[in-house]
Amino acid sequence: MPHVRLTPINSEALTQSSTWHTAGRVPPNGGWNWGAWVSHYRRKHHKRFEAAIWYRNQLCGLCLGKTSGKNIHVRLEILEGSPSISHPLRARVAFIALTATELYGYACGASQVRIIDPVQGAVNSYKALGYILKTGTKKEPRFLVKNLT
Repeated sequence: MPHVRLTPINSEALTQSSTWHTAGRVPPNGGWNWGAWVSHYRRKHHKRFEAAIWYRNQLCGLCLGKTSGKNIHVRLEILEGSPSISHPLRARVAFIALTATELYGYACGASQVRIIDPVQGAVNSYKALGYILKTGTKKEPRFLVKNLT
């Protein structure tokens, strides 16, 4: 896919994503306030990763995550694809985001990637990519995990 690119979540990405809330989605099924989340992550999480997923100049997805304190695992915490039924990366945004997250994990020396509190409808797709569902606890939400080592 030669026209796919990943960038930091910049002002253009935030501008395009601001139209997504009109799709009627509400968290945790999308509808995130990306401006607020990006601002929070940039202030609080120095070991974060962020990506805007583009096809040419069309924003198709956004994701945010962070590493654990000692880089043991990388956590993909927020992921959203464009609600447009005609965007060119439909059904591929999660795969691209997870590939980027795994590569970030390798680069950091992490041994695992975790998808925090996944949307129920996506769990089987994540399992098909090698992730295993772990039940949550009072202190930790449920998550999917994949070993990198």
